[in-house]
Amino acid sequence: MIRKVGIICQDANSMGFLKGLRDRLECKAELIGQPTEIGKPRHLPRKQAKLAWEYFQKRGVDLIVHFTDADTGRWQEVRRQEMGVMPEEAASMWICGVAVNNPEEWMCRDAEYLAEVLSIPPEELQNPVNRTGRIKRAIGLVAVQSNEDKSETVARIVRDAPAKVFRRWLEDDALRSFYSDCRAAATADECETLNELEATDDE
Repeated sequence: MIRKVGIICQDANSMGFLKGLRDRLECKAELIGQPTEIGKPRHLPRKQAKLAWEYFQKRGVDLIVHFTDADTGRWQEVRRQEMGVMPEEAASMWICGVAVNNPEEWMCRDAEYLAEVLSIPPEELQNPVNRTGRIKRAIGLVAVQSNEDKSETVARIVRDAPAKVFRRWLEDDALRSFYSDCRAAATADECETLNELEATDDE
């Protein structure tokens, strides 16, 4: 049973996406954030990966998830590089997820849903140049209006997304791979998870 998951990620939106994904998988694990001394780098240096491993070991985590952005790079290459810095002894319990280009872009794969929950016109999400910034600003405003932090706002957006919306997100190869890796890790630890890769609409 996975009871604690160590998280290495860049920002509150990334943590929120992971919280929402955990909830969709019907996982009850506690998420433990990275130690402050490793910071929030896009690329994790080997020394900091070791510090994170030692930190999470002391806290008895069952799994470590390193979640980062591909930005303009190929997500497969970014994932290969990031997995290459983890300590060898952590290999069996270390997952790396890479968002293309970031988690905001993943959520925008269904622009109609995202625009609705953020209360902005869908056309404001059409321009890829400023789309991510527009989404981040809108998330910040919704968080303030809802009296919650940005992490919880993003978690709610992910958690409450209709099944057909989430499957549209899963059409992204990087997210599909990460989702599958999370489910595989849960299965290996005898945890049951919801499998939305095979879900069908009830509508």
